[in-house]
Amino acid sequence: MKLIAFGHADEDPATRFRIGQYIPHLQRAGWEVSLRTNHPSRPWASPFPLQRRAGVICRRLRRRWDIHAASGYDAAFLNRDLLEGRVEYERSLLRRNPRLIFDFDDAIFLGEKSPHIQWICENAAWVTAGNDDLASFARQFTERVSVLPTVVDTDLYRIQTPLTAIRPVRVGWLGSDRSIRETLFPHVSMLAVLQAELGFDFVIVSRPKPDLPQVGLRYQFEEWSPQTEVRIGTLFDIGIMPLVDDEFQRGKCGCKLLQYMAAGLPSIASPVGINSSLLDAGRRGFLANSIHEWREALSALITDASLRQRLGLEGRAFVEREYSVQRWFPTLLDLLEKVSTSPPPQ
Repeated sequence: MKLIAFGHADEDPATRFRIGQYIPHLQRAGWEVSLRTNHPSRPWASPFPLQRRAGVICRRLRRRWDIHAASGYDAAFLNRDLLEGRVEYERSLLRRNPRLIFDFDDAIFLGEKSPHIQWICENAAWVTAGNDDLASFARQFTERVSVLPTVVDTDLYRIQTPLTAIRPVRVGWLGSDRSIRETLFPHVSMLAVLQAELGFDFVIVSRPKPDLPQVGLRYQFEEWSPQTEVRIGTLFDIGIMPLVDDEFQRGKCGCKLLQYMAAGLPSIASPVGINSSLLDAGRRGFLANSIHEWREALSALITDASLRQRLGLEGRAFVEREYSVQRWFPTLLDLLEKVSTSPPPQ
């Protein structure tokens, strides 16, 4: 069996977590997989207008070629939209291969994109959404919907080891440059105040180095790479996932928390969207909304190494059991086999 999969960019988090990490498992199950991403990467910018224009033309031509190739595959998998928010690309893809699974893990249907995403949901052979809230949008337009959570490959993550050196506890944030402004930046002033009070070190893993608001927060920067990502257990003692309670961030799938837990780290997160169920009210970490709640959660974890270890191990066991690639791969495999062997929807 042959699968063609479409993602935004090779190192795009959605591409890596929603389909890329499943590819070795699919290959072992007998599937031939071709992952097609945008080249040049999307988004991509150049200071030179002619170069930008050439990049756009090259990206469009490559996407047209990828779409043309789709007819030679038993099924197609599309994470988010194909290109530039223009439904003409998905129309063309479905003419070439109607056995399409449309996948999304953010509230990409908000705003002007809503009609576009609605059309894909209505016409795809199946829809996979990262959580129940996202799936509820798709179910307005089709019954062919499954929840496929964002998961992590727990085998890759190095488990956090107990703090033995005499040094401050390290609080860490891991994420992309696309999300840092909307999620971490609004909380930087609060973190600066708490750092002055509690004395923790702060570590950011991202790429490129962020230009944080100048509010006095001291931090160590570690450049993100796939290799750095899986050793966050050696860089952090506590992982955090602050969010702003808005419609888009309520649709997030908690990938940071899953990565922290996979590394055996205790977590603190805003009680927004899926975060509450992932942390389960203190069983695997703390939920914090106000500066008072963040202070209490950080203080408890900073001062109690045994608590950090207990929550971290509980989180690791939870992710292995409920949110690992190994747990969800059979579901994806069954769905691909179903879509590839069933008549496409009319």
